[in-house]
Amino acid sequence: MKAVVFALVLICLGSSWSSAGSQPVDSSSTNDIQKFGRRYAESTIASDISKIVDSMVQKNFVNYLLNQREKKSEPTVADHSDTCIFNDLLKKEFVMWVQSKADALKNQ
Repeated sequence: MKAVVFALVLICLGSSWSSAGSQPVDSSSTNDIQKFGRRYAESTIASDISKIVDSMVQKNFVNYLLNQREKKSEPTVADHSDTCIFNDLLKKEFVMWVQSKADALKNQ
């Protein structure tokens, strides 16, 4: 991120210096053009930085939404343990029922 911003600053400053060097030699117009070039470069840098920050905010928001979605889709530990306990009770009751039927058949 810092490298991208630094590269943008160098590009903008380089373009403002090269455009200022190709202007007429009149000192007052050269100063005005240099000021305009600097102002243009600064606004270009500010615009580029705001675009980069906006894209970072958008990516962070999408990641936040995806994390919230994953949290909702994951079952909680308490639900899982309750299900296991319920299944264990059903198995025990079934085994006891089968054993009682087997004992009833033996006694006949």
